[in-house]
Amino acid sequence: MAKSTDTVPVFQKILTEIQTGKFSSVYTFHGEETYFIDALCTELESRVVSPESKSFNQTIVYGKDVTANEIVGMCKRYPMMSDFQLIMVKDAHELKELDPLISYLEKPLPSTVLVLAFRKGKLDMRSKFAKLATKYSEGNFQKLKDYQIKDWLPAFAKSKGKILDTESILRILDLIGADLSVIQNELEKIFVMVKDEFIKVQHIDEHVGFNREYNVFELQNALGSRNFNKSIQIAHQMGVRLKSGELILINSVLYGYFTKVLALHSIPTTSKQQISQSLGVNVYFVDDYLRAKSNYSLIHLDWVINQLKLLDLRTKGIHRGSATDADLLIETVVNILNGSRK
Repeated sequence: MAKSTDTVPVFQKILTEIQTGKFSSVYTFHGEETYFIDALCTELESRVVSPESKSFNQTIVYGKDVTANEIVGMCKRYPMMSDFQLIMVKDAHELKELDPLISYLEKPLPSTVLVLAFRKGKLDMRSKFAKLATKYSEGNFQKLKDYQIKDWLPAFAKSKGKILDTESILRILDLIGADLSVIQNELEKIFVMVKDEFIKVQHIDEHVGFNREYNVFELQNALGSRNFNKSIQIAHQMGVRLKSGELILINSVLYGYFTKVLALHSIPTTSKQQISQSLGVNVYFVDDYLRAKSNYSLIHLDWVINQLKLLDLRTKGIHRGSATDADLLIETVVNILNGSRK
């Protein structure tokens, strides 16, 4: 099973092979980090079959809609006026039965590229199916830690002809969190809007939702300091400018921040370097977390986490009433700050 430290090298290896036309007869993608699974599926869709022959030689199905026997039947067809045909099974975890694929996996057709994308759930590596499927080209993609994403971001930017400096990388992680799909979407927008090769922190602050003074990073700092007036001011200004879907992103960032503050309460060391490693954050930000720890007791943090979980439900329409996103943000900020009185 791949370790989280193997995720990026495995992804880069498979990606390079696909981009150079070295296709495997079978690809098996699984694990918690769906970003890499989706990225490789997209790359295969764009390279295995030429655009003019996709209607004949490319079949994309979903696990809930097909049977394993039907997939075998598709795989045994021969391509028309093409070297390969692509059979891609998305959400393969929803297949009701996998065993019928075993006989095909024992001797796959060289002209068929079969992709089994298990976007959710774990593949039982003890099964005969898994042992056969993963002997070709396997990607077991685990969630990355913040420091691993920090190492991955420069390579991603370089692939787009851009350069990220260290401060920009740290700001991205603070503003967006560790969701690679969200990071990609935000950076793609920035790369289009910013013509400079070098992406600097001011570009991040300008284009990721809010300006420098009123963004989730500043809200996080104000909340960590228990600065009531500044927190409310920032929340109000952010609320005025909220776009569709941004409240979900803000909630994700705050949830990640406060869970780290909670974890800090159980870390016995006072070494900033060790705290940095334990929390998976840059040592530069350790003082911010230590300040928040002193301002939030375990009981208060339990209240805060529950408020953020409630906000998540309300953004999805549960117990929301007529409240706007701005109303929900300000109410949550007030509840976080007043939690110790509950």
